Amino acid sequence: MTDRVSLVVNGRPISAGAGQTLLDAGLASGQAIPHDCATGQCDTCRVRIHSGSVDDAGTRIGDTVLACRARLTADIAIEFDEVPDVVRRAGIVDSVVELTAEIVEVTVALRKRLIYLPGQYLRVSFAGLPARDYSPTLRMDGSGELNELIFQIRRQPDGVVSPQLGGRIGPGTAVKVEGPFGAAFHRLGRGRLVVVSSGVGFAPAWAVARASRLREPKRDLLVVAGTREPQNLYMRPALEWLRDRGAATILTCSGRNPPSDARAGRPTLHLPRLTRDDTVLAAGAPEMVAAVQFLAAATGATCYADPFYAATHKPDRSPPSDTNFLQRFLQRVAGNRTAKTDPVA
Repeated sequence: MTDRVSLVVNGRPISAGAGQTLLDAGLASGQAIPHDCATGQCDTCRVRIHSGSVDDAGTRIGDTVLACRARLTADIAIEFDEVPDVVRRAGIVDSVVELTAEIVEVTVALRKRLIYLPGQYLRVSFAGLPARDYSPTLRMDGSGELNELIFQIRRQPDGVVSPQLGGRIGPGTAVKVEGPFGAAFHRLGRGRLVVVSSGVGFAPAWAVARASRLREPKRDLLVVAGTREPQNLYMRPALEWLRDRGAATILTCSGRNPPSDARAGRPTLHLPRLTRDDTVLAAGAPEMVAAVQFLAAATGATCYADPFYAATHKPDRSPPSDTNFLQRFLQRVAGNRTAKTDPVA
């Protein structure tokens, strides 16, 4: 007979079998833990250990583990933030607007509202084309309707979907949406919130920063946003809105000839000294996100991260044998600190 252990999920006790993953045990008992890929790639299922122990399968960072990989060995209590249920919605493209020569803003009108938290992402399929993950956001002036989804998307020259935005994909194109997913969303807090983005990673960054300014206007907020090419610095109006409401902002450009209002170099070069009281959200290029994770882990800051992979990136869907280099590195840096790093694929 399989040994039974006690698993408490957000205060709800369930009985589970030793050797089960936290995710499987929760699902078998009707207690769903937020997840997406379930193979250890996306980190949507990262949970906090409140008490007890678990075989973390090499996924531990601070007091968190991946529920799809960690296996039960003894009684344990875990916690995660409650998020909206994953649903499917249908709609049509309302507009495609060029923000720059490479970046477009796509507005989708839904038949029925989809509830998500600022910073989460959705799985979007245009007219039967392959699904892609995009983060809904707001227009640069902060506008957006409840039944709208607004995406800021960079056209990938060798892509299957994004080059067709504004062409085959235009007003009236049918859209299917599933979600929300991801753990890099806005949370109320007292310590400083540091939001870092590169490229169209500004989409979820803008959603989080605006939500923070509206919901907690007295909280210290720093937004660092950058791109490689000067012509892609489309986020100026949003940064101005944030500054007008007391937030600190830094614009960066890592390419040649940065404009006068942008600092030269990558966003990580201009981060302030982090402390364990900070909450950091990073979105954009995987290399930039990994650098922010490292800096947060080194100081004990809480970090939620959303790396943007190009569609040509095809992660190995086979379960990882142990843990990847970045996780091992972060574990070593973090030590016994309580950094929490929650990437989203």
